[in-house]
Amino acid sequence: MLYYGIMTFCSVAACWWATKLKDKLKVLDGREADRCRRMMAFALLLSFLPMFLISAFRWNVGTDTWHTYTPEYLAMKAERTELTVEEKDIILKCGKLNAKWDLGYTDEEIEQLTYNGCLIAFQNNSKHTAFGFQALEKLLILFGADVQWLYAVTSLFILLFVFLAIWKQSSMPPLALLLFVLTSNFFLALNIVAQFMAISVCLFACTYAEKRKPVFFFVLVLFAACFHFSALVFLPVYFLPKLKIKPVWCAVVIGAVMLIAQVAYPLIVKAVELLAPRYAHYLSGSADFEWIFFAIGLAVFVVGTYYYPKGKDLPYYRLWYYANIIGLIVLCFSGRIPSMKRINYYFAAPHFLFLPLVIQCEEKPLWRKLLCAAVVVLFLAETVVAVGYMNKNGVLPYQTMIGADRPAMTNELMMLLLK
Repeated sequence: MLYYGIMTFCSVAACWWATKLKDKLKVLDGREADRCRRMMAFALLLSFLPMFLISAFRWNVGTDTWHTYTPEYLAMKAERTELTVEEKDIILKCGKLNAKWDLGYTDEEIEQLTYNGCLIAFQNNSKHTAFGFQALEKLLILFGADVQWLYAVTSLFILLFVFLAIWKQSSMPPLALLLFVLTSNFFLALNIVAQFMAISVCLFACTYAEKRKPVFFFVLVLFAACFHFSALVFLPVYFLPKLKIKPVWCAVVIGAVMLIAQVAYPLIVKAVELLAPRYAHYLSGSADFEWIFFAIGLAVFVVGTYYYPKGKDLPYYRLWYYANIIGLIVLCFSGRIPSMKRINYYFAAPHFLFLPLVIQCEEKPLWRKLLCAAVVVLFLAETVVAVGYMNKNGVLPYQTMIGADRPAMTNELMMLLLK
């Protein structure tokens, strides 16, 4: 966690500097304004770099990097060129991990796995991602790029859109950036790479939902869907800024959906099988109610409702408030339908943008500081437990490929995960 802590401190400090320069720029003109603008751009670059470097040069960080992205990228690369000894070793070890995690192979069966068998399995699965993500992979493979380039390029993509969303939408960019880490969005981005590419674009698209520019918004959401088809669930967000549903009725809807969700599952299964059979397999398997995500969303709903009379006419307030409610409605079905939390990510991600706006609605300076401290402390505690203790998404221990023995690091991780 030390690396993540240093990264967060440096990024937030530089963002605070950039915000101060932005405020100063409002009263300057001429050469002084140009100089201030260049300094602000430099401060933003300093804010961006720590998170980008930590993300781009990670190695063995994020369970999906070994479960999906690394072996499938190398499997696609093998269709075009001969892999190195190290890359073949990665394919075999990832195949053993998947056999342990997904297929429940015994130790004896795992030992019998071969490189060719694992390669074929990953090649068969490598086309499951959306065509935009596949296009990016094929472009990198065309240049014979190491898999590390996949993480560098996707990190640049994700963080660029996240920083744009923060800088354009948030009235408190340093706090929003801090909460981007503390709400675990940054750690999700290290793991669910393709989906978070889509989420980051959707976050930026909120700019055009608020400004009522439908062409830009819908084009951006469709662009996001090129990387993960689930981004299409974000399309209704365009209409949220104009909603004026009273919070009490929102609470009634959430309660009603919670009850309906217990009996509606068979109808949903039949509807999906009829309308979108390719996604029917997502409805099979066990599902547990995502009470942690629901509790966080409910807490945000309560606080947002308390300040709703003061904030409802502020830019983005209703958009993010109602988006959180959609997330809660989605989570009502999480006890029956697997992967509902993955849909909720789109509507819960704006929490790090919404909460600073809620805090600013508190008029008393002392209470505003106490509310800010409470939000930071509570999310910090959640991050320490989820990331530091439970190691959700497998982002610990943090390792970098710079100057490292990658095969040795890979062996250590595989031995740990196969226990």
